[in-house]
Amino acid sequence: MDLFEQIEWTNWKKLKDPEKEALLQQLLMYFVPPTMEVTTVDLVDFELYGIKCRTFELELDGELFVFIPGNTEAILGWDLGAEGLRPHELLGYDSDKLERNTFKTSLTNDAIIPSDSWDEEDERYDLASLEGVSNYINDRTTPLRKVEIPAMIVQKYALPAGTTFLGIFDTVSGTFEGELDQFTPYEESICEKLFPVLTAAESFQWSFPKTVLEENMYYLEFLPESDYYFVYHHKDYTHESLKLALKRQGFDLLTEDQWEFSVGAGTRRLFRWGNELLIQENESGRQIKGKMNGSNMFGLLIDTQQKRFELTADKEISKLGYIQEEKETLIEKMLPLSTYFRPNHSIETEQLLDPNLYSYRKAIIIGK
Repeated sequence: MDLFEQIEWTNWKKLKDPEKEALLQQLLMYFVPPTMEVTTVDLVDFELYGIKCRTFELELDGELFVFIPGNTEAILGWDLGAEGLRPHELLGYDSDKLERNTFKTSLTNDAIIPSDSWDEEDERYDLASLEGVSNYINDRTTPLRKVEIPAMIVQKYALPAGTTFLGIFDTVSGTFEGELDQFTPYEESICEKLFPVLTAAESFQWSFPKTVLEENMYYLEFLPESDYYFVYHHKDYTHESLKLALKRQGFDLLTEDQWEFSVGAGTRRLFRWGNELLIQENESGRQIKGKMNGSNMFGLLIDTQQKRFELTADKEISKLGYIQEEKETLIEKMLPLSTYFRPNHSIETEQLLDPNLYSYRKAIIIGK
């Protein structure tokens, strides 16, 4: 087998560790720019919902990436409506009763009226019925398709658009840990934003801002339930200028196909973590949250806060979703977290990318 055949997932899983290490060295030699510093390289086991992958986590210029094997026949997209989901969750049964009962049944195609018999005018988005929920899901997810996905080296975390990570600022001690030489020019301005001079009355009303943006300088984002800010360098970009800047560094944005495979591995589930949608304040709910917020089967971390769209290589197509107002039904709240969800959102050609609204994830595509 040649290099590209060996890094296809079905073959990659059969390789021994020394063989994988030798292949990675070839990939780093041929596809990673020589100006890019490769530091930590670890062979790690990842697993989600029974799908396992032993692959590499590595640092490129101080940022974490993972190696994702290719798949020549990946099945992506969704046309199964609410199949596999739990009817009692979708239709909003009383949550107190849910805590006292165990449900083992899942919705299947047998429980759904064929789509060609639905009343489109009256029930198209009747989210109180299984038929309406299924139609809603199918309309808001990408079409079922078979595609060839190349192997990729993909950034573990998505970053706010137009930013590069500098380090962490401690609001208690006022100290910074990270790229100190790049932080120092902004230190005075940041301290003015975070520690303003206030009157006694003003101090009772003041709280640390969730984010701070000084365009073409820095961007701060508060870590919930902590005393810390992530500190980023910021530069204004349009979608196209961001792609060009990444290209000069040796990176790309993922296509929609590549994004969906990287997030869900082509599994026939609407959500990468399983079929659970209702997350209660109990041990079961904590386990579901752990799956949602932890690494996926390839080691990527996917934002579940629904505060940003994640960019793809096509400005007409973003992934995840930005929810501005509370949704009424569980499926409306949770569907944007589906691997195959496609929000009705596009980016204007000259639009500057707001780091509060968009994120991006760097990738090196292993092409033939």
